[in-house]
Amino acid sequence: MTIDSLKFISDTLTGAGINYEFWEWTSPVTYPYFVGEYSESEPVNEDGMQESEVILNGFTRESYLELETAKSKIETLFSNMTTILPNGNGLAIFYAGSFVVPTGDEELKKIEIHLRINEWKVN
Repeated sequence: MTIDSLKFISDTLTGAGINYEFWEWTSPVTYPYFVGEYSESEPVNEDGMQESEVILNGFTRESYLELETAKSKIETLFSNMTTILPNGNGLAIFYAGSFVVPTGDEELKKIEIHLRINEWKVN
């Protein structure tokens, strides 16, 4: 996964009004907020495609409805989205599902949202 694709995802989320940071939350907490991480598969395609998965972990101390509302917005944003990145790579993002995660803290609620990423490198 390239820096350009990570930046595109971050810019899309924050542009839609979703509190998001990559890897760890470092800003003052404003609920709900999302922290992203990714994993890559071994490239097996001759066409330069790299498959990755982005996991968005969402947190709130309010209600699960806040997380479900944000999930719905994220699902709409990344419903079969395609673009060409500034580095020339092609990017396709697909909403791949979500689930609620118990935290062990009755006040803290968490949701995990999965995005499937296909990126075609031109170099």
